[in-house]
Amino acid sequence: MSLVEDGRIVAALALERITQQKRGTVPWHEYTLAMTRLAVEVLGGQGLTIDDVDYWIGTSTESGDQNEEERLLDILGVLAPAGKRLALPHPAHHLAHAGAAFYTSGLPDAAAVVVDTYGSIFRGHRERETAFEFSFGSRPKELFRMTRASTRIAGTVHDGAVHLPENIGGLGELYRVVTLALGFRESGTAYDDAGKTMGLAPYGKRLSAEPLFIDVSGDEMRFDNATQSLVDLGFAKYAQTGAQLLPRKRGEAMTQLHKDLAYQIQSEFEDAMLFLTNKSLAMSGSRNLVLSGGCFLNSTTNARLARELDIDGISVFPAATDDGNAAGAALYAYYNIVNEPGTVAPADPRSLRMTDVYLGPPRVAKEQIEQASKTWSCDPVYHADEADMVQAAAEAIERGEIIGWFQDRAEYGPRALGSRSILCHPGLPGMKDRLNARVKFREAFRPFAASVLAERAVDYFEIPVEDSPFMLFVCPVLPEKRESIEEITHVDGTCRIQTVAAEQDGKFRRLIERFDELTGVPMILNTSFNLRTRPIVETPGDALNCLFGSRLDRLFIGQYEFTAPNFADMVPTSLTADGDKGPADPREAAILGLVDGSRSVRRIAEEAGLDVEVTINLVLDMRRREFLDWANLPNRYRELTIPTPQYQQNFSESR
Repeated sequence: MSLVEDGRIVAALALERITQQKRGTVPWHEYTLAMTRLAVEVLGGQGLTIDDVDYWIGTSTESGDQNEEERLLDILGVLAPAGKRLALPHPAHHLAHAGAAFYTSGLPDAAAVVVDTYGSIFRGHRERETAFEFSFGSRPKELFRMTRASTRIAGTVHDGAVHLPENIGGLGELYRVVTLALGFRESGTAYDDAGKTMGLAPYGKRLSAEPLFIDVSGDEMRFDNATQSLVDLGFAKYAQTGAQLLPRKRGEAMTQLHKDLAYQIQSEFEDAMLFLTNKSLAMSGSRNLVLSGGCFLNSTTNARLARELDIDGISVFPAATDDGNAAGAALYAYYNIVNEPGTVAPADPRSLRMTDVYLGPPRVAKEQIEQASKTWSCDPVYHADEADMVQAAAEAIERGEIIGWFQDRAEYGPRALGSRSILCHPGLPGMKDRLNARVKFREAFRPFAASVLAERAVDYFEIPVEDSPFMLFVCPVLPEKRESIEEITHVDGTCRIQTVAAEQDGKFRRLIERFDELTGVPMILNTSFNLRTRPIVETPGDALNCLFGSRLDRLFIGQYEFTAPNFADMVPTSLTADGDKGPADPREAAILGLVDGSRSVRRIAEEAGLDVEVTINLVLDMRRREFLDWANLPNRYRELTIPTPQYQQNFSESR
């Protein structure tokens, strides 16, 4: 949900942040209640109420026509009164993506390109790649719209098989298929993790000089050979019910073929993106490019576009996935529905350029932190002087600690940019492996990003753009600097970077400055503050849940400093019921068999014949996977709370 005032985004928050469930998933019968809670959070953070909203607008991939688009807000009931409802022209999904990208870019005009996996239903099909021409003097003009059959969903699982559509179509769908083939599917869900494919690609080499999946020739893209190529490589087969994917099994070793497949799809994906953006620029006549849709979180591709396209300006919307469409819909409405195009055009479009995304509700009020501390039985140190807190954090990072960093308003979008971040030293050997294995619980090959003082970035990186404030571009690390920042230098000598400008004065900027003074390194390794399969933390309680669920050494919330608990003396309790399938790892099974709500981790380790440190790591990962929890501490995930008594009553009756 997003709040736009006078043509600018002033507040925004994704549903997943308040549910703490990936993608914000809630049962359909609870959706209205969840969105009401989200609205209360977003508006309350600005000191507003629902009555202060002039207009409501929404968009969904499931609206089939204009009538359905206009009825969309019916699901919010009294939250969005009929007289205050607006609607985007159908098909709306890609239009909202494009609106978000253009109206926050600071550019006077642009070709807007949108690429995602799952767009609006349009004439029996779904959007896949779309381009528009934008300027402040007129309504957006559609340049082209590429679609695929609306019934196709790559990776559908039934009868134990992973099915493919008869004809794969679209860049997002194809990248998703290969991601699933590589085994990158979130456990228990249909969601893939395309970022892993991008991270794996530099370990491979091209399988074929000729395209295997995407044929870019003439004026179109074709995917005719994609399924057959997957069959030839052993990643799919033909069956009586159609093509089926043969993904790498969970726990199965990654081979060179997997790495080469990742490289092949990444290379072809970039070539196709160059084709699409060049075509869009030529059709629009603009020398500026704005980008949105989940596929443009592929920061390696973004950097190649910036390097190779003959353009004056490029901007990628930081909340490029569907969470960002709330802002896109509202911005489109402001400039094209509430006001006639051109009547509210800025004298200088550069004044509208988005420079930060700290748009979540304020979260570091003293009473909030102290209540969370009490709930989690913590006794933090309070630094009355902000400089003392920054000094303590910088010194902790210098000596090799991994810290959680939680400051006031959360970032809008999936990137941690210094408000909800996990931070550590970019140059101490072993930090990357320790962070992947013991804090993030993820694959060892995955790289990390750097947050660097903007004025010092050119001393370390080859940057194809003026700046990179939203961590959306991967840049080569200068060869002579790679050894000094080896923990953020990927296998191909690159790093995804966030430039932190001097104008962005705040605790995060001052933390990097202080770390630079201590070490001579003007950057910090920065990754999102979450555990694998979970969203980025939103509240102090969420942050403390991560402190009690990983090997973070220290946590800073506002000016409060928390130290990690002594896990060896903590007591786990089982969450499994008789008959539940237990963990496959025999060590974990042995641990679970000893968990009774009274034995400490140390005692469990002794009785299981395991090293205490190994046992702690296993217990933490089992907690993440919901096999167990800590006795006498709060449940890890917040229940959805309803903001008013009448909603609570209706909700209880409905259950």
